[in-house]
Amino acid sequence: MSLNLPMLTKRAVAAVFRLGPPLVRDGVFVRPQTNAAAEASASCKIIGTHVVSGFYLGLAPVTPGTENLLIRASELAAITAPAAGDYIVENSSGLRRNVQALRLDPSGEFYVFQCVRSADEDWGDLTAHTVSEDFGDLTAATAFEDRMNLN
Repeated sequence: MSLNLPMLTKRAVAAVFRLGPPLVRDGVFVRPQTNAAAEASASCKIIGTHVVSGFYLGLAPVTPGTENLLIRASELAAITAPAAGDYIVENSSGLRRNVQALRLDPSGEFYVFQCVRSADEDWGDLTAHTVSEDFGDLTAATAFEDRMNLN
């Protein structure tokens, strides 16, 4: 009797991802815009663990706050060849994790991403400011701009 390891892995991964919150969380995997390509993103389910030993799975060196995140490969079909420099945002908390290294499971069922939490802020919005947001003019304060009014 031979074991079908890819099928066993697929079933085990499916069972783990069915466990739901708080173990499994919703998120978005993002490939930032580059000179050659536009930004790409994919909704995904995430399972995360903290890493305590150095050079876990032969990935990048471990620093404080390093986490391993598991994401099913089928959920990242919109992302061609995930790589270091991509990032993952958890939907419920908005927490961003920058990908340092990754490895595809030999069965091809899931990726292990080595990530570090990041406080990066995305200020890339180039939308024009509205009157209520513009604090740089020298006109009289309006109800939207005057924060000192106690009425």
